[in-house]
Amino acid sequence: MTPCRRSARREGSALVFALWIALLVGVLGTVAMRLAAAGAGASRIEVDLAAARAAAEGGIWAAAHRLALQEPAARPPSAAFAFPLGRSEVAVQAADEEGRVDLNAAPEPLLAALFRAVGVEERAAGVLAGQVVEWRTQSPAQRMPAGDAREADQRRPTFRSTSDLAAIPGVTPALVAAVRDGVTVHTGRSWPARSSAPPLVQAALLQADDARSTMPARAGVLRTPSASSGEAGRRVIWRIEARAQTGAVEARVTAVVNVAAANGVLGRVLEWQPVHP
Repeated sequence: MTPCRRSARREGSALVFALWIALLVGVLGTVAMRLAAAGAGASRIEVDLAAARAAAEGGIWAAAHRLALQEPAARPPSAAFAFPLGRSEVAVQAADEEGRVDLNAAPEPLLAALFRAVGVEERAAGVLAGQVVEWRTQSPAQRMPAGDAREADQRRPTFRSTSDLAAIPGVTPALVAAVRDGVTVHTGRSWPARSSAPPLVQAALLQADDARSTMPARAGVLRTPSASSGEAGRRVIWRIEARAQTGAVEARVTAVVNVAAANGVLGRVLEWQPVHP
């Protein structure tokens, strides 16, 4: 990319960011005025909650634009920053999503290692990993209950969210919660980027490496590349969590955003999870 193009892209992203902040401040003022104008029915808590929610959403976009302004190679595997926005204090944490295990692409040994890392017995972990692989290789029609006449969309990804893991026989809600911080459905990577991996995935990668080291080598058989040989993440898909405190009220939003810019405009939101107090 030439210096002129890089500068133009940054200027375009910076302009979009400035316009977004200006719009957000206006929205915050409008929300506050409308709630205040409602009279006695609108309590101070409701005003603060509306402001905190809007500020948390603003934190997501502020982080996304900040990351988009950096060259991918210069982006760290994680980042954290805080700033005031109106009457709210916003704290943001961002992490490269490619450090997580993709349920739609991870090989069976890595999935088994992930389950073992959260305390599942070795044999049971292997069975669950096999069921995950079998589930994602079935067509949507094959996964429907017998007699279900609904039309299946053959283009649907096998796992549309990490919560879909609960559909696997033997996977309990407690197990879904245990692995939630280490899994994704957005990267398409068979092995996560080790440099960006959260602690749970680091533990799984170590177990997967140990398991591979004890496997007897067979002549003429190619093994799946190990996690240690995987390249660093592209640092394009980010999981961003923003918390905003307004008065005594806190609001939190988590999003997965592709920050790749096109013509100075931010990429797309892949996942959005508002958490209300």
